[in-house]
Amino acid sequence: MHDAIDACAAALRATIPWFTRRNLFFGVRRAAGQPVAERDFEAALRKRLRRGPIAGLIPSPCSWARRRLTREWDAYFPKAVLLVDKPAIVDLFVGSTAMPNARLAVVCIDGSPAPVVAWLRRGYRAGRRAPVLYLHDAATVAYPFAYEPLASLVDAARGERIAYRDLGLPPLGAPGARFDSAELPGDQPVFDLEEVPPAELVSYVMRRALRVVPGDPNMLPLARDGAGSGLEARS
Repeated sequence: MHDAIDACAAALRATIPWFTRRNLFFGVRRAAGQPVAERDFEAALRKRLRRGPIAGLIPSPCSWARRRLTREWDAYFPKAVLLVDKPAIVDLFVGSTAMPNARLAVVCIDGSPAPVVAWLRRGYRAGRRAPVLYLHDAATVAYPFAYEPLASLVDAARGERIAYRDLGLPPLGAPGARFDSAELPGDQPVFDLEEVPPAELVSYVMRRALRVVPGDPNMLPLARDGAGSGLEARS
């Protein structure tokens, strides 16, 4: 299985800078075209890692405890906050490098990474606003908005509510909720987000986020005005 692990890692690395252990597991299983027990994969991966690191494989677990955001960060604020339900998904999006470019911050419902959550709390309490995009799999049966780390901040500060948008698949226990899962690959429910090829998952979130986050008016295309005497931004 070592050759399959290296081949799948190289294939993932060609599409995204970093990936999780379970991204790699599901990649090996897809390549095998038959069931692969996760315990067998983990045993093979541990043996393979004794030979040396695998480029792109995120350490498990990835520690954020010693990282701190300086107070200079308070001059900035994201356009939106991506909320996920597993620390490994946080690691994946941070490692993808797509988040800073899109000005999205990613946090987990367990309150990690703590420095990022603290930064967002300071911003919300100072009057900053950003919608929260919730990414989850099809097994989700309840929403975490009542107890996730950001839920009460704006209510406590100004009596306002944070705007939430659901980016997940239809959960088993929330009929009537409105979802759009057509952009995710395949036509079967996904019960583990790490099963989706990581580059496709990141791309899905970025496309959906662009629909929610207002664009920068300074980046609108330029066109000649009616008199043809100058350039103006298209409305």
